Amino acid sequence: MKKLSFSKLEKRQKEDWKKWANYWRLLTECARPSRNDIQIIGHIINKKIKTCKSPVIVILGSTPEFRDLCVSYTIEYKAKVVCVELVEDMYRAMTDLTLLKNKKEDVVFENWLSMSLPNKFADIVIGDLTEGNIEEKFKTKYLSEINRILKKNGKYIVRQTAYISKERAKPVITLKQIEQKLEIYKQKVLEGRITMHQAGNYLGAELAWDSWYKTSGKKISLSVYDAELEKIRRKIKEDNLKREILEILYKVWGPIKDKYWEYYSLDQTVNHFKKFFKDIKYHYSTDYPVAKYTPIFEMVKK
Repeated sequence: MKKLSFSKLEKRQKEDWKKWANYWRLLTECARPSRNDIQIIGHIINKKIKTCKSPVIVILGSTPEFRDLCVSYTIEYKAKVVCVELVEDMYRAMTDLTLLKNKKEDVVFENWLSMSLPNKFADIVIGDLTEGNIEEKFKTKYLSEINRILKKNGKYIVRQTAYISKERAKPVITLKQIEQKLEIYKQKVLEGRITMHQAGNYLGAELAWDSWYKTSGKKISLSVYDAELEKIRRKIKEDNLKREILEILYKVWGPIKDKYWEYYSLDQTVNHFKKFFKDIKYHYSTDYPVAKYTPIFEMVKK
């Protein structure tokens, strides 16, 4: 298959993903699949894979949680697993974070817009936050590729950001609201409901998604909140726990500056899928604060 040329996008993503590989282990739920995310996806896969002969699962990227999940399918159903990863460095870094090694896992290093995998190759394709990396002008090509490699009645399962309103909302996180959220997360830490690491991650995630509304060119960047966060740091200089949570926030989310991201409403996302898929459903996890913005979609090849 002739490879589609999109060198600028590919170059940018390679540079971005090398950075992500370096601090992936610092991220928690939202940026990575949660326990509940994996339970939902595992339930969908297990129900489908029982009906497949010599099943094949394709993972878009190399998400460690997905790769660990798929080990059980290679043991129970003799499933073959193939990761499609753009960056070899990313795959190696993610391999270090897997808990289990899968002898039936292969990897190909290429972009998702022109995969070398044959037609009707996979029973299941899964991805995590993959859609946001694809520019709108490439969306049709991307989804057509997934449709092409799926077998008849094959399933596409993807966790993806999608906001509820049909309209692009105005930024809602103000200085006062950041202070309120920081206090809420502090109390949850003291009550043992979450860790300090989770608190910093969760607050950072909320600001990161909200920053998309405040930047130009479809980007997420924590830097748009530098002024607000600096004011808070000065106000809480005697509150060591809050300061520690903010330090974790900066350590995890601070390096994400001007990260390109496509962010659609729920309706827009479903309409994109409808061109190539049917029986579209979506599910929500309940074990992290911004799960309402990251539904898990399941659908069947048309």
